[in-house]
Amino acid sequence: MANNNDYHNRNADQKNRRVHPVKKKKKFFNTPYFRIPLLIIILLIVILGIYLIVAVAKTPKLDVELLTGQKQSSVVYDNEQNSIAQLHSSENRLLVDYEDIPDTVKETFIAVEDKRFYKHFGADPIRIIKSAFNNLKAGEVVEGGSTITIQLAKNAFIEDPTAQKLSRKIQEAVLALQIEHVYTKNEILTFYLNRIYLGESSFGIRTASLTYFNKELKDLNPAEIAMLAGLPQAPSGYDPYFYPEKAKARRTIVLGVMRDNGIITQADYDKYVDTPFTFVDQVKSKQKNVQMPEIATRNKQHPYFVDYVISELQAKYGFTPEQIYSGGLKIYTTVNSKIQTKAEEAFADSKNFPANSKDGTSVQGAMTVLEPDSGAIAAMVGGREYTPMGLNRAYQSKRQPGSTAKPLVVYAPALEHGGYYPGTVFDDMPVKFNNGDGTVWAPTDYDTITSGWRGLITMREAVEDSVNVYAVKLLSSLGVENGWQFAKNNLGLSLTNNDKVLSMALGTFDISTLQMASAYGTFANNGVKAEPYSVIKVLGPDGKTLVENTPSEKRVMKETTAYLMNDLLRSVVTYGTGTKARIGNWYICGKTGTTSLDPAKFGNRSGNPDAWFAGYSPKYAGVVWMGYDQTDTSHYLYKVYGGSYPASIWKQVMTVAHEGLAVQSSISRPEGLTTVKFDSKSGLLPSSLTPSEFVKSEICAADSVPTKVSDVWVQVMVDANNPNLLAPVGSMNAVSRLCLNVLGRPKDVTWPSDEAPYKAPDKYVNESGSSTSGETPPAGDSSIPQLSLSSPYYDGSSTLVQLPVSNYNSKKYTVKLYIKKPGQSYLETYVPEDGNKRTIQYRLDLFGAGAVSGTYTFWGVLMDNDSFTEGPPSNPVTLEISN
Repeated sequence: MANNNDYHNRNADQKNRRVHPVKKKKKFFNTPYFRIPLLIIILLIVILGIYLIVAVAKTPKLDVELLTGQKQSSVVYDNEQNSIAQLHSSENRLLVDYEDIPDTVKETFIAVEDKRFYKHFGADPIRIIKSAFNNLKAGEVVEGGSTITIQLAKNAFIEDPTAQKLSRKIQEAVLALQIEHVYTKNEILTFYLNRIYLGESSFGIRTASLTYFNKELKDLNPAEIAMLAGLPQAPSGYDPYFYPEKAKARRTIVLGVMRDNGIITQADYDKYVDTPFTFVDQVKSKQKNVQMPEIATRNKQHPYFVDYVISELQAKYGFTPEQIYSGGLKIYTTVNSKIQTKAEEAFADSKNFPANSKDGTSVQGAMTVLEPDSGAIAAMVGGREYTPMGLNRAYQSKRQPGSTAKPLVVYAPALEHGGYYPGTVFDDMPVKFNNGDGTVWAPTDYDTITSGWRGLITMREAVEDSVNVYAVKLLSSLGVENGWQFAKNNLGLSLTNNDKVLSMALGTFDISTLQMASAYGTFANNGVKAEPYSVIKVLGPDGKTLVENTPSEKRVMKETTAYLMNDLLRSVVTYGTGTKARIGNWYICGKTGTTSLDPAKFGNRSGNPDAWFAGYSPKYAGVVWMGYDQTDTSHYLYKVYGGSYPASIWKQVMTVAHEGLAVQSSISRPEGLTTVKFDSKSGLLPSSLTPSEFVKSEICAADSVPTKVSDVWVQVMVDANNPNLLAPVGSMNAVSRLCLNVLGRPKDVTWPSDEAPYKAPDKYVNESGSSTSGETPPAGDSSIPQLSLSSPYYDGSSTLVQLPVSNYNSKKYTVKLYIKKPGQSYLETYVPEDGNKRTIQYRLDLFGAGAVSGTYTFWGVLMDNDSFTEGPPSNPVTLEISN
């Protein structure tokens, strides 16, 4: 029985075990947490492998001709698809054999570009990792990641410069391996040193040696070798002619690499590290003569424009020099050959320029013409004589623009800001501004000595006659920051924080003719800025479109602002300083500009460094600059202004540009403008005192119409027998005389002819008929209550003084103010329109950069409304103002 029980118990246990089996723990490799990431990794490897196989399969066939010879020339076309230039790969290239390259040159380039050149097989992972570390350590690019062989392999991509970067890198590595298989290391190094682009249109190390130093390779010293070896990383960025400080810093780094690699000694490093860049001045002074291959000068019309095209292809689209000169490209450009040819003829004509200096140095110049509605550059001339390595002053030189800057940094920003219009008035009289360093700046006008001061003038008058003081006062009122921001962000001027000063109004920053033409073209294009460009499209040798320009346009100002600027600048050509630029019945706008010699450097010499004319029609905008490349005591312009030679050249070129076009004598007027009658001596609405000859009409944006009534005119009581003397209060021999209420003018400055008759007398007549000074108000009638004044409140931004007065019977009396102002020996009187109120408002100044500094004293009296008898003066209250 016991055995049976044991049997049943065992069976029961087995059944229980079958019903409730024990779970085994799964291994991690069988879980989704491992399998899914593994599948993803495998998938990525497969995709990468496929991408690698496709990229390798599409690797261009190694073209030995690219390394040992030249390929197809590229052709440049004008805007009518006429060929104007053939770009040859042999352009400015002088070959050299391996044996003729000094070891120092070879070792330096290897140390900088590819230190493991003789150890790798084309691609060098170690080189990539190490160069990245060294660059990070140095804080800038000291070594390149690509090997010398890979840099040669890049030539295989001439026909497809827009290929994806990753696939290109793979294909470059494949080609590098092929090159290493076919050629020796010495042959590869020779190919590289003969083909490398080193700036200034120089291909190959020997050409660069002659270009920069006029020396053969064997004659170069370590500093010169270091400069050349530093160029491949960024030939334009380290160009010593334009960025000498950057080039010198790069040379110092390379000298350090040469020292660290045992190419030169520490003594050599110490000797050459601070060698000055004297060769730059030598080249600019034409103290050398580089012999170019004959083919370099063939079939190349409009060379300055073509040079700019080459620059745009590199900077904007990433083409390499090899691709441009050897790629068989068809480059279609915006140049208008008719306009370009006339511009070149104008600059070749010596009659269009002042005589040379005593040492024979020529006055130089530059011009850019573009189409405002698209930004297409129609013509560009960068100097009077072209040389293959010459400076293209049209876009590479930046000079101070003088008064041509005013529309860009003062007038357009003010109109865009609102509250200003062409009738806005400021006082053209001597003014001083605190520089913040204990010195003061006193701007003057170009013709102050000969023509005197203009007094209260409108914006239109200031623009027409290029008045400096007005522009400075307007920018001070607007705020330098506002003008700077508009010019930089809206018009694209390359301003820096150092330019953010009040003298910016007079063009003390640097700009090129290209930037200037683009900015002025924005006015012609109704406030829409079109980015300038020279390349329309580029085709490869197979006809495939490689790049095609898409015009970039952006509205940067209101249509009303652009129209008002056009209207103002039209006045310059019609009545002002730019009348030489008129072209028939065309709607021509323009602005002249002339810079001044620095008195600290030139003493009392009369002359100027720069002369400009910027002008435009609805069809073309053009800018001309004239001056010496280097301004010094022997080289500066004399009696050359923007309205003279520059305007004459502009007219010659633009007359040809407009030939055959339908004449546009006007432009359409946008909505949002109105016409307002105003007082031309205040810019405000005419008052009952404004003389009729000073009531004028002006165009204005609807949101900037003046709302205040002019208070610049006052009635002054003068002696009837001698109207040039003030009459004492209560005098029975007094008559009324209309005068201008203007403060801050120096006593010894002559008033302009239209204002002189309204100058207020500054002395009183006494009982004997002679003059005397009036320092305090008259005693008045003691039967009339005496007024009491409280301390004044002053708002510096509006120059408005508020004077609280004691209670009085406003039905019987009116408040009258007596004011003693700084620098005046007489009292002014003022009866405000709100004279029966408890707070009297009086404005100190309307036309300058603020109220005149000094002490102002105020008295108040009550005047009987029936008899006009005045009571005794109140207590005096004073106001101190310091600027």
